[in-house]
Amino acid sequence: MSIYDALGGEPTIRAVVDDLADRLAADDLLGPLFDGVDHEALQRHRVSYLAAVLGGPEQYLGQSMRDAHRPFRLTDAHMERFLQLAREALDAAGIAPEAARAMLDLLDRLRPVIVDPNAVGEVSRPASES
Repeated sequence: MSIYDALGGEPTIRAVVDDLADRLAADDLLGPLFDGVDHEALQRHRVSYLAAVLGGPEQYLGQSMRDAHRPFRLTDAHMERFLQLAREALDAAGIAPEAARAMLDLLDRLRPVIVDPNAVGEVSRPASES
């Protein structure tokens, strides 16, 4: 059984992504990154990406994770905060611990392409997107 199926498929992934988006937007550290962003388009990309990488039938046609996150110069601290918020969203959705752990492990494996090893300090929006 895929992680996608263990989570409950697209409806559950969409619910987790929606909850996570609310948590991200309200977060003091990560929230400012989403100012001025087309939230509906971002949500579609998030659901599509997660469904695809978790073993669902969807195809992801957006930017690579490296290209999408590179301008933000994210640190390990930002990744840890994201994973904490994702864990909270999974818990709130009542996801079984094994399935939640599998999804969090998959997200954490993206760390090398999301985190900028040369970044230090606070995350900020790229000048071209301010």
